[in-house]
Amino acid sequence: MNGDPLGLKTLVPGWPLALFRIAFGLLYLDMAFQKAPWKDYGWLRSWIEKEIANPTFPAMAGFLRDVVLANFAFFGMLSFVTELGLGIALLLGLFTRLAGLGGFLWQVNIAAQAFNVPGEWGWIWVLLALPQFCFAFCDAGRVLGMDRWLEPALRERAAAGAGWAGLLHHAV
Repeated sequence: MNGDPLGLKTLVPGWPLALFRIAFGLLYLDMAFQKAPWKDYGWLRSWIEKEIANPTFPAMAGFLRDVVLANFAFFGMLSFVTELGLGIALLLGLFTRLAGLGGFLWQVNIAAQAFNVPGEWGWIWVLLALPQFCFAFCDAGRVLGMDRWLEPALRERAAAGAGWAGLLHHAV
């Protein structure tokens, strides 16, 4: 019997994960541009109103109504910039661990708000969140991505004592 009965140390080629990461980057860019400021944030306001009408948690409806909708331009821009940043990072494989973790948390946040909206398929949130969790922990940006070139440089700088490089090294 080998020393890895569950197959956890099995090497998997990185290019399928890289293609999946790139597809998620394109997905985020598409979602960002659907909610662009020059499109008056697209369907975002009507979606938030659906979440308010069908809250997963009652307190969340109050927050969405009293804070988010009351400051819609700020939160609309925040959504646009967040999804644009996640899209660019995942597409380019740039700081992929950080983008994967951020995207995972972004989707969990949206899922918590949208879970009770009629017509929503609950499993969509798992399918949108878990791949990004994988990107955060599987070196998904080191194949067909900029992290491939950043990682050795940051590792070298971190070893030389640059504290910022050590912190950034964990993001690639």
